Amino acid sequence: MFKQYLSLIRVHHWVKNLLIFFPLLFSFNEYSDDSIINSIYVFISFSLMASGIYIFNDIQDINLDKKNSRTKNRPIANGLISMNIGYTLSIILIVISLVLLQVLVPICLNYLLLYLIINILYSLLLKYVIILDIISVSSGFIIRIIIGGVAANIEQSLWTLLIVSFASLSLASGKRLGQLVINNNYLSAKWNINLLRVIVLTSVFFTIVFYGLFSIDSDVAKRHGSDIIWLSFPIVIAIFLRYLSIAWKGLYLGDPTDSILKDRLLQFLAFIWSLIIFYIFIN
Repeated sequence: MFKQYLSLIRVHHWVKNLLIFFPLLFSFNEYSDDSIINSIYVFISFSLMASGIYIFNDIQDINLDKKNSRTKNRPIANGLISMNIGYTLSIILIVISLVLLQVLVPICLNYLLLYLIINILYSLLLKYVIILDIISVSSGFIIRIIIGGVAANIEQSLWTLLIVSFASLSLASGKRLGQLVINNNYLSAKWNINLLRVIVLTSVFFTIVFYGLFSIDSDVAKRHGSDIIWLSFPIVIAIFLRYLSIAWKGLYLGDPTDSILKDRLLQFLAFIWSLIIFYIFIN
């Protein structure tokens, strides 16, 4: 039964919350001990909040999940955990998350509340509307980066926000494309595959372009004390082209979390990118 609860709260999806630490990574010379501690607190609170929302969404989707081969074994859908227990656990996790952040890092509370509101609306309404569907999902990645910057007291550059915005849109639309390629019954919104492909291609293109401009910007080099940021650019191109291929073929249903956890090539590229970034910003 313990494994069922771990599955219910989607512990493996907490990997997405590592985005909270990215402002620290990209501004390593600007951090303080408080920045690290606050970022850890925010990571914990955000993870609990995300788990509470996952449970709420599973309850809303129970009838659809029962008919879906991909989701029929989720604890709520297969009846191993009742809806009442699910609601109770969801509320407990959300409340603990909000209380923790109010006590430990109150400056970040409004961003967590915004994430909560968007995702409740997503579960009840927005996931059934094309465009708003992926905008809602991508907003979660953007909020993670912003709240990470606020927690660490690090100002986010325009480049960072542009890169994250288009990257998150590519991940959200790529997930929908991957699901649609395998089975259109996996989607709540009635997406057109050609429209999704245009959105995925466009968002990947602009992610790469903005990262490239970021990597050669003289102001960025001055702020970070390094003029070799461009070394990471080819790896970023490879990462997003690999993810584009994954989404296009429907591998791992296009899920970015499953992709990074299961795809060896994507793991290798992400590891190489991390090594380069550590060398550039921390060496």
